[in-house]
Amino acid sequence: MKVTGIDYDSRAVHLATLDNGKLVSLLRVHLSGATLTTAIESIVSQLQVCASGAIFVEAPIYIQNPKTSFKLTRVHVLICIACEQAKLSYQVIEPTRWKKLALGTARINKQQVFEAVRLHFGEVITDSHFADACAMAIAGQKILEEEKNA
Repeated sequence: MKVTGIDYDSRAVHLATLDNGKLVSLLRVHLSGATLTTAIESIVSQLQVCASGAIFVEAPIYIQNPKTSFKLTRVHVLICIACEQAKLSYQVIEPTRWKKLALGTARINKQQVFEAVRLHFGEVITDSHFADACAMAIAGQKILEEEKNA
């Protein structure tokens, strides 16, 4: 079962694809300087490369700085539009849910997620965004298994 987790910040989209639990792809789409159209096109092209199964996108988070929260929400919307344009189904998953499913606890910080995922997949995990995307893909696999067994 192929599952892609998508994490993002205000400058890039990070995709991690697992196939039956094995990491098969890590991709980053840089958004700096891109127009809305080119950003969506870039995300669509990467989704078409790696995502042939289920896609799990992190829900937008809201932080104290409203300008940053707006930028993060904008990127989230770009990802959803790209999934729609690529005709790929996706689910939005809250950070507390993917952390609990993938790592056993929702009360885990970014560094702890990075260390746990890096321990599992090795040094190929180079930053916390790829770690988060991998953890979302792991959580996605568990969600799909639960849905299948229901």
